[in-house]
Formats: sequence, C-alpha cells, structure tokens
Amino acid sequence: MCLFKGIIMKERMKLSVVALLFILAVFLLISIIIPHDNSLSGIPVLGYHGVVEDEVKEHKYPWYPYAVSKSEFEEQMKYLYDHHYKTLSLKQFDKWYSSKSKKQKCVVLTFDDGYSNFNTIVKPILKKYGFKATCFVIGKHIAHPTKGFLCKKDLKKDKNVQYYSHSYNMHKTVEGFDRKIIQNMKPSEIDRDFKMRGVSHKYFAYPYGRSISGIDDILMNNHVRMAFGYNQFVHATRDSDRYYIPRYMVLSITPFFMFRWMVSQT
Repeated sequence: MCLFKGIIMKERMKLSVVALLFILAVFLLISIIIPHDNSLSGIPVLGYHGVVEDEVKEHKYPWYPYAVSKSEFEEQMKYLYDHHYKTLSLKQFDKWYSSKSKKQKCVVLTFDDGYSNFNTIVKPILKKYGFKATCFVIGKHIAHPTKGFLCKKDLKKDKNVQYYSHSYNMHKTVEGFDRKIIQNMKPSEIDRDFKMRGVSHKYFAYPYGRSISGIDDILMNNHVRMAFGYNQFVHATRDSDRYYIPRYMVLSITPFFMFRWMVSQT
C-alpha cells in the first residue's frame, strides 16, 4: 500500500513538472517576443526556495522543482558576480523604492520557507561572492523546531543576511483547485496570525505568493513596510504596489538563459 502511494506521489510530481515546463515554454515564447518593459527603471527580485547538494537533488528530489541544485545556484551567483551586479538588502531596496535615487545594476535575492539548507549551503556561497540576501521563514517552525527548517537559534543576522516573516502559520493548502489557506481566511484570522510573532514581519512574503483583497489595512496596522508576491514577467519598480512587490520564482527547471533574462537590465 505504501509503495502504491509512493508511485502515485511520484506520478503526480511528474505531472506537476510537465505543467510547469509548459508554463515555462509559454514564458519563453513571451520573453522572446516581449522584452522587459521596465528593465531600465526596475530591479529584478528573485525568489528561491531550497538549495540542495547535487547528489541529493539527483537521488531525492529529481522531480521537485523548488529544490535547486547547489551547482545551478553557484552558476547563477557567479554570473551575477562576473557581470558586476550589486545585491541589495530589503532595507536598501526599500530605500531605493522610496527615493528618487538613480538605479544601479542591482538584484534582490530572497529565499522562501526557511529551509535549513539556507544556512548550510546558501550562506557560504553568498559569503564567497559578498552577496546579500533575505530568508523568509515560517514562524511556527521557529517556535516549534521542525526537521529540515531553521529554528530560532539558527537566525543569526549579519551584514549580508536577514530573516523576515513568511507568515506564522498560513503556509497551508486547502480543498479546491490550487487553493491556499490565506484565500479562505477572514481578515481577523490573518491579523491574528501576524500577532503570533515568530520573526519580524517588517518585510513579509505571502505564503505561496498569494494575497487577498483588502489585506493592505492588516499589513499597515502590523507595521509591514513591504510585502512580496510573485510575477514572472516584470521587475519591481517604484510604481509597483508596496504590498505586492513582484518577484521572479527561480526553479530547478529554470533554464540558464531564462535566468539571464530575468536579471537583464537593458
């Protein structure tokens, strides 16, 4: 029975990857036809999830697109370094967003969910290139240590790495096609989640990148400066909604040429 369930899960994962590949193919077509309309005025914000050793990727997560291999990630960071990109902390990005200063050749690196491999794999690579990044962690995992995720003692901020909220406990799915729990929650329930302080939510990443209508008041009342979602087609600009800053999701199935397109600023 367990074996049968395992086969079903693998098949579902394969179907998910096929669907994502189709979406990427459409994205590729659009990216060839339509250049960035805001690449000169905007800054690309990249959103990753986990980064794992190549052997782990090959044997444990071959069909899981949210686990990027270490070698892929290293190649991407080397590209940014070799092409003289400056990485911004969210505080620096916020300052740029709120000012009229001239944009430099910049990129923002973010990582969702707070996997433990952020500290063990990602941080050493960031340090190697002198890059800055933000990790959005799930508060419940901070309060109740969970295998594979960062816990309170792991959240050691330094000049290059910061940790902010990915919600306390809204990172869940619900019944219905592609439904996430935040889409079913009342405003009072969302506000209550913000009151469960696992980590600072000065900067906040929506669970699964999903927002709901009317959430701005909740964010303002909880002193959120910026909130981040996903949008695969645009850089973040000063015209972007402060409470729905677009990010490019970087997956293991993201071709390198597409990564270059995401960060292009010409």
